[in-house]
This record gives sequence, C-alpha cells and structure tokens, in this order.
Amino acid sequence: MRLYRRFVFLFIFIFSCVLAIEAEEKQNLNVKIEQIISKDYPEMTAYTVIKNNKGELISGLAPGLFSFRIDTAEIKVKSKIVPFSMSDEGVDYTIMISNNGIMEGEPFDFQKNALLKFVELMSDRDTLSIYTIGEDAGEVVLDVTNKTFDSAVINKIELSEGQPRLYDSIMNLIRKVEQKKGKRKVVIILSDGRDQNSRFSKDQLIETLSNSGLPVYTVGMKVLSNQSLSNLDEISQLTGGTYYYSTRFKDIPDNLKKVVDCIKQSYIVKLKVKNVKGDDQAHLLEIKVEETESKGRGVKTFIAVKHPIPRWLQLVFLALAIILFVGVIVLLIVKKSLKRKSMGITRRRCPDCRSIMKDNWESCPFCKYMPELARKKSKKNKGKK
Repeated sequence: MRLYRRFVFLFIFIFSCVLAIEAEEKQNLNVKIEQIISKDYPEMTAYTVIKNNKGELISGLAPGLFSFRIDTAEIKVKSKIVPFSMSDEGVDYTIMISNNGIMEGEPFDFQKNALLKFVELMSDRDTLSIYTIGEDAGEVVLDVTNKTFDSAVINKIELSEGQPRLYDSIMNLIRKVEQKKGKRKVVIILSDGRDQNSRFSKDQLIETLSNSGLPVYTVGMKVLSNQSLSNLDEISQLTGGTYYYSTRFKDIPDNLKKVVDCIKQSYIVKLKVKNVKGDDQAHLLEIKVEETESKGRGVKTFIAVKHPIPRWLQLVFLALAIILFVGVIVLLIVKKSLKRKSMGITRRRCPDCRSIMKDNWESCPFCKYMPELARKKSKKNKGKK
C-alpha cells in the first residue's frame, strides 16, 4: 500500500512538472513593438517584431491571434494586421558607420563591405542615407535608392583623425531623420560604442531618443575592449531596436543582414482606438500574441495626439470645400454661357469657316474681311472631318 502511495505521489509530481514546463514553454514568444506612429490618433500604426525563444523570426501569424490593451485596460479597437513583406511600404534607412583612426584595417573594411551588401537587400521602394561618426554626423550619401546608389561613394570614405563623438553624432542624426516625412524610418549604427568628449551627455541623448520614437538598431564590434558596447545595447533596448554583437569583424555584414530581416519580417499593426481619447499624454500600448502552444506580449509608450478639430469634422470640412470648389466652377461656366447668350452668341457657326457668329449677323465677318484666315480655318475643319 505504501509503495502504491509513493507511485501515485511520484506520478502526480511528474505530471505537475510537465504542466509547469508546458506553462513555461508557452511564454516563449518575444513580442517587440519597434515603432508606433500616432500622429493621426485615434488611428495609429505599430511595427511589431515577433521571435520565438530561439530568437528566430516568426511570420505568417493570423490576425485573430493578436489582442490589445492601453494602460493595461481592454480597449475597443478596429485592427488590421499585415506582414510587412506583403505590403507595398518602403523603408527610409539611415546608417551611421565608424571611421575614426582606430578602425583602420578589418573593422573599417568590413563596415564598408556590409554597406555594399546592404544595398543589395533593399527593395525598389527603400531609400538609404549614410553618415559617419565624428564631431557631428558626417553626410556620405542622402536618400539614394538601390538603382541610384553608386558603390564608388563607399570606397571613397576615408578614415578620420577626429574623435568619435558618438552621442553628438547620434543626436545630430536623429534631428535630421525627424525632419523627414513619409516612409517608415529606421536608424542603424555600426560602432564599438566608444564616445569621446561629446557636448551632449548620455542622459540627454537618452531623453532625445525617447522623445523621437525612432527605432535604433546597433551592430557592435570589439576594437579596444567590450566596455563601451553596453552603450549600444542600451540605445537599442530603449528605442525598440535590436543590438547585434559581431564576435568577429567578418560578422558585421551578416549582422546588418539580420537587421534587414527583422524589419522586413515585422508586422504592420494598424489600429483605430475607439474608447481612449487623445490628450497629448503618454500611454502604454500592449500587444499580446497567443497561439495554442506559445504566447508573448510587448509594450511601448506612445503619445495619444489630441487634434484641435476632430478628424470626422476635418473630413466634413474637406468635403464641403470640394463641393464649394466644384460649385464655383459650375457657376462660372453657367455665368459665361448666359453672358454669351445675352450678347446673341449661341451655337451658330459660319458654314464655310466654322467661326462662331452672332445670331443677328447676316454674313460672316471673318470670311468677308479676313479671307486668308477664313480659308485656313476652313481647310483645318475639313481636315478634321
């Protein structure tokens, strides 16, 4: 009997462990909200990257597996979820590389090689700007496509004797990117994380990055030591990007490709929130994904932009403006027609030269006083027939 009890206890223990392991395994999705665009709130777009517990990107998830909360509360929302790879959107990439003197040799060569391979991964809808880290962000190329890109520009990038003011360069770069309009914007930084004598502090940089809402992906490489690489990891974690460490310099191109894979295999989550009003305050968006055997959640803050005039009222004003414009055009046409009619000008034309004639004219003045012009008109009209 005692042996039987031990067997039952052992069975219950093993079964409980299995359930606990399964419950633990169900928490294996890494849901990262890369970027939220809420300027048209209550309509907003969240670009979301989903990975399993092995770090592999997951694509093809059904929209019904997604649920949403704002500030931990359930919300009424209309959603549309599309894999980025199936959309017609492009990406505005901005890449900043390190070209200070200490990068001489393989670190610099593999960065340039990574840029050349990166262009091959771009779609026709993407654009690329390249900068270098220095006292400020030094422009190399601006808004080129995979068709207008000239590889000679990369080969002409030279090492700099200036100090790598990483924080100043990123600060300057973010301001440039913020001024751009249109496409989804992504910043990528290739660096060893070292900063020397920046005017801006790390705290000031973090505050600027938080306010910008731009995702910053970083590719780190060890040149002198690993000590400064944590700066890159912190920047990516803060902004919704991802940090990739290059164990060897020849891993830099592959890590840059991983960044592209992250972006291209993300989900475009379009939301129209119905019960949280715009107040120009920060709120927390939670996106939860739950499958049969796995689940995960991601959170990111956004500003619920308050518009002085409600969007529905803006649409009404726009419709009224269009109607008014069309009405004015019609009125001018009618007015001109009535004026011509009051002058005795209707649809009467000269049978010879086809010039317009007043109803009370007995003969065509063009044929009578300008016969050459009348003949030209007559020949032209006959040619049309």
